[in-house]
Amino acid sequence: MGNLFLREKENWLAWSIWGVLGALVTLYVAMSTNIAHFAAGSAIGVLVILTWWMQQSKRFDFGRAFKICCYVLMLSLLPTLILVVIPSGDLNQFDMIFQSITLFALSLLACLICSFIARRPKQYY
Repeated sequence: MGNLFLREKENWLAWSIWGVLGALVTLYVAMSTNIAHFAAGSAIGVLVILTWWMQQSKRFDFGRAFKICCYVLMLSLLPTLILVVIPSGDLNQFDMIFQSITLFALSLLACLICSFIARRPKQYY
């Protein structure tokens, strides 16, 4: 029956470690390539590995998985925003806003897909 009446407390230290690990991978990719697409792809790669682990453990419902995925991806994408998108001197205000909105929308879509994959299957009684 799972934990029907027991609400699990979040271990934010573990999710922060996942986020810092993703930020380090993203920082390495951003420093070596200086291309925003590759850096964002590495952050999504960390999210895919986290999603696979969450799906294997079968302890996460959709809301909890979405909250965790958004938190880890936000921490993982921080180096991309700071090192690649913002310091681009050739961008004007509109291009920076458009890139930020596009990155946010794609991140939200990735979190929704990963949360749908990571959720535990329905239990039939």
